[in-house]
Amino acid sequence: MSLLADDTAVTLENYLAPEPLTAGEQLRSEFSFPAATRAADHAAMNWQQSHSCITCHTNGFYLIGRARSGSQAPAYLEARNFAHDFIKPHVDPDHQKKGTRTPGAEAMVATTAFLAISDMKIKGALSETTRQAFDYIWRIQSDSGAWEKWIKCNWGPYESDDHFGVSLVALALGVASRDEYTQSPQAAEADQRLKKFLRSHPPESLHQKGMLLWAAGYRNDLVKKNVVKKWQDELFSVQKLNGAWVLPELGDRHWKRSDGKSQSTDPDAYATAFATHVLMKSGVEYSDARLMKARRWLMTQQRASGRWYTRSPHKDNRHYISNAATSFALLALSPPE
Repeated sequence: MSLLADDTAVTLENYLAPEPLTAGEQLRSEFSFPAATRAADHAAMNWQQSHSCITCHTNGFYLIGRARSGSQAPAYLEARNFAHDFIKPHVDPDHQKKGTRTPGAEAMVATTAFLAISDMKIKGALSETTRQAFDYIWRIQSDSGAWEKWIKCNWGPYESDDHFGVSLVALALGVASRDEYTQSPQAAEADQRLKKFLRSHPPESLHQKGMLLWAAGYRNDLVKKNVVKKWQDELFSVQKLNGAWVLPELGDRHWKRSDGKSQSTDPDAYATAFATHVLMKSGVEYSDARLMKARRWLMTQQRASGRWYTRSPHKDNRHYISNAATSFALLALSPPE
């Protein structure tokens, strides 16, 4: 079934379930940003309807990637409402239900961060539910600064260690720094714990460094300027001649395949869009020739459905990381703010 049935707005009522994510999907003859946003809308609505949860790889990063180009799009508004409704019963005392099972730490923490970034991009302030969600994740934060019950199944880049959750929340607090909540005692104390973790657990992989480069674009208390430049150079050092990056090269020893196959060595959309976005956010000029080359490569790799493909670094049955690749492509290919 085609993702692009017509030009009507994608909604929860009319979305089309995407075809399986495969390397064999035909490339588009011409790049289309509207096709990319529609593909992201379809994927987010389908995940919401079929899985009833928030995940980093699909409707989570969608809340960030689609914000600028779709703040009033029906699918985006529905995704925001769903995220609020997903987390509200577990953080709002007036809506808590006895016997309701609270989702795992990774779902609560990541959804809070995604909502916070979305709130700031769309409303310029945190919603009450998002503030309550922050209060909740501070209560389950370990003294180390991490969320030690975060699922760790060697599935990079999101479910392989404690580092991703910490850096994602640090980013969210940076984006939300204009909101008075971030200056509250509970947020300030939690932020100190985050920084404690990052000091005692310096990033090992380029993806970890990339997350902190992104955060460094919103706050100057995580990474020193000379280290920012060092990590930028490290990311550029593994850029390929065609302008792209390779996802497994951004990983570390925790990224392990469960199917016994070798990791991909081919340039891919997720790594390229992620690297392009975090490098620009950390201070590299939008017009930098290396980033322009990366964007040109991304445009040539858009699939007929409007989305992008990236092989899963964990197993070859479902390449959900491709959905995140599409969200990061929206960020990488948007003009600078």
